[in-house]
Amino acid sequence: NTLELTASYSHDTRNKAVFANKGVLHRFSAQVALPSGDLQYFKVRYKHQRYIPITRKLTLFLKGEVAYGDGYDTTGALPFYENYFVGGVRSVRGFKDNSLGPRDSNNRPIGGAYKVLTSLELIFPPPFATNSRAFRVSAFIDVGNVYRDVDDFNEATLRISGGLSIIWISPVGPIRLSFAKPIREFAGDETQVVQFSLGSAFF
Repeated sequence: NTLELTASYSHDTRNKAVFANKGVLHRFSAQVALPSGDLQYFKVRYKHQRYIPITRKLTLFLKGEVAYGDGYDTTGALPFYENYFVGGVRSVRGFKDNSLGPRDSNNRPIGGAYKVLTSLELIFPPPFATNSRAFRVSAFIDVGNVYRDVDDFNEATLRISGGLSIIWISPVGPIRLSFAKPIREFAGDETQVVQFSLGSAFF
């Protein structure tokens, strides 16, 4: 049993909520399992997005995320079910969903308490629908990984991928399709060239 306290703060100067091309979004969130429960732990996360217009049709998009969690008091570590995961169309594209980072004795991904992500994208009009407001195309480079603890971080083990991304605001919700190839991968990594997701693609 746990009793959690959560809080978040956002500062948003983007010119549009959907398909922005100018402005900055900062978002900080914190979660604490209070001492009255069976487990005591905390999690904090910071996300950053920045849109920089280069020309009327070209936009540079920078984003990053850092997240950390740990136990306190009588709980020595972050509970395994609260671990962060990395890999997939919403983090490091070109690697299978939630497949990066520490693994158990059966070679299954178990996530970790420390997550680092960053991405650089060049957004441009889709060549197949230059005047459409329902499509966005970008060329991207993703960098990131998840670690058992913050002390395990090693920039040499960050995974890197690059490719193309297409977002379509469809009648059933945002659809994201990416074509990615790992630039830095290691033995045992599970890669995936084509990835798809349905749902929010803007936060």
